[in-house]
Amino acid sequence: MSLGANISNKRKSLKLSQEYVAEQLGISRQAVSKWETNQSEPSTSNLIKLAELFDCDIKELVSPEQKGIETRTEQNKKDIKMQMAAAFGRILMLVGFLGYIGAYSDPASYQLPSWYLHVWWGGLFLIGVVLTFMASSDYFNRKAGSKKIIWFDLLFVFSYFFSEILPFEKNLNTLITLLFSIAILSIINIKFFIPTWRKSVSLEQ
Repeated sequence: MSLGANISNKRKSLKLSQEYVAEQLGISRQAVSKWETNQSEPSTSNLIKLAELFDCDIKELVSPEQKGIETRTEQNKKDIKMQMAAAFGRILMLVGFLGYIGAYSDPASYQLPSWYLHVWWGGLFLIGVVLTFMASSDYFNRKAGSKKIIWFDLLFVFSYFFSEILPFEKNLNTLITLLFSIAILSIINIKFFIPTWRKSVSLEQ
C-alpha cells in the first residue's frame, strides 16, 4: 500500500475524522485529504506528529515505500557481490593458469619443490573456479538469467586445458588458450553480466 493509503487506514481504524487529524497537526483538512489520496506527502515533522497521534511507529506509515527502497538496495548489494565474485574468480583462474605454465616451463627458477608449485597455482585456479560458478549460479537462480552462462563458464574453465591437448608447440598452445579464454570472457561479460550491472544501476537511480 501507498503512504496515503496507510495514513487513511490508520486514521479510520482509530475512528478519527480528517478534521480532527488536521486540527491536531495544525493544518487544513484539505492537506490531510491530499495526503490520503497521494496528491502530496506530509513533511518529516508531520509524519512524526501523525505517528504520535496514531500511537504507532513511524515505520508503520512509511514501511511499504521504505521496504521497497531497502529491497532495491539489498538487491543492488547482491548484484555488486555477484559482479565482484565473477571478476575475481576469472582473474584468479587466469593468474593460476599463467603461474602454473611458468612453473611447469621452468620449475628450477622458483627454487621450490614442484609439488608445492602445483598445489599453489592449482589452488588459486580452483578458488577462481568456485568463485566463478558461485557468481554464475547466483545470476542463474536469483536473476533468472539464461542457463547458457553455465555452459559458457564451463567452456571458460576447460579452455585452460587446451594448452595440454593442442598439437602445437608449448608457447603457441598457451597463446591460443589465452586468446580463446579472453574471447569467452568477453562474451560472458557483454552478453550476461554487463546488462545485469546496468539494470542494477538504473534501479538504484
